[in-house]
Amino acid sequence: MIACVYTSRVWRESRDQIVGFPGRFHAWDSTHQAWLYNSNYSCELSMVLTGAAFFHKYYGYLYSYVMPRAIRDLVDEYTNCEDIAMNFLVSHITRKPPIKVTSRWTFRCPGCPQALSHDESHFRERHKCINFFVRVYGYMPLVYTQFRADSVLFKTRLPHDKTKCFKFI
Repeated sequence: MIACVYTSRVWRESRDQIVGFPGRFHAWDSTHQAWLYNSNYSCELSMVLTGAAFFHKYYGYLYSYVMPRAIRDLVDEYTNCEDIAMNFLVSHITRKPPIKVTSRWTFRCPGCPQALSHDESHFRERHKCINFFVRVYGYMPLVYTQFRADSVLFKTRLPHDKTKCFKFI
């Protein structure tokens, strides 16, 4: 609950961006000359999953009525990638990255049914979606960031392998 309240507070200061968690990023695979979707932990991110995010309702309108129909058709075909499509849309319009909030490194949901992300085809489809969306837009609109908005209410002890993203002065 605290994460939701905090997320909404951050969003009120940045209403033109997607604000939420968890963060994801895209990466160029030079071997295959294609974009990849990546959910591994990284200091950088370029997407925030929309299941735990705030974004302006106007983007919902644009997604439904303005975003290219080919993108919505692929999302419907795969029943996947709607969050990637929303991140593409918002970054295309604003040229800004999303804002990741909360100090948790991973979002755990004990008792939830098995996540789609455990299915190997889920990631293959997400790779295909990113590359298809780039072809539709004509360029890669996602913007990288290392910015995170973490509440001081989360008393996070950083594991040693995670400290590489923070420079303590």
